[in-house]
Amino acid sequence: MSEPQHDEALVNNILERVSALSVSAFDGADVNQELTQLMQEAAQQCGQGGNAAVLAARLKDRAEAAEREGQPQVRDTFARAASLLKA
Repeated sequence: MSEPQHDEALVNNILERVSALSVSAFDGADVNQELTQLMQEAAQQCGQGGNAAVLAARLKDRAEAAEREGQPQVRDTFARAASLLKA
């Protein structure tokens, strides 16, 4: 199944920023405040169309991949990002 029409550069930029925060979380940092702010910005930038749908799906995919790889801090960061996007 193909993805909805979306801005690939925007989605990838947000994913990279969440990924950077997940590395900090993996190292033991508390990234909740930064993650909340990032996802508020992401929600505004994405709107309700294809960008938000693709970003949410990719965040969920990355959380699942981190779960399979045994990286709970990374999983939690991506899962929280996905939930904040929907909030």
